[in-house]
Amino acid sequence: MARTHTPQQQYKEAVIIAVEHGMFVVTKGGRHTLFRKTDVRPVWLGSRVDAAALRSLVCRCAGVK
Repeated sequence: MARTHTPQQQYKEAVIIAVEHGMFVVTKGGRHTLFRKTDVRPVWLGSRVDAAALRSLVCRCAGVK
């Protein structure tokens, strides 16, 4: 049986993966935006509205399955 995660669980998991790989998530107005930390400035990587789509974006940027 497949295990399902709530949107809150997916969001928390995405944030944890992002932090572990030098990125951070900004949530504003229902939109989640992903940035990579650099010495000069944050670099925009993408934004998503859905928590599952955010997790997918974070995993692709971090090179994680």
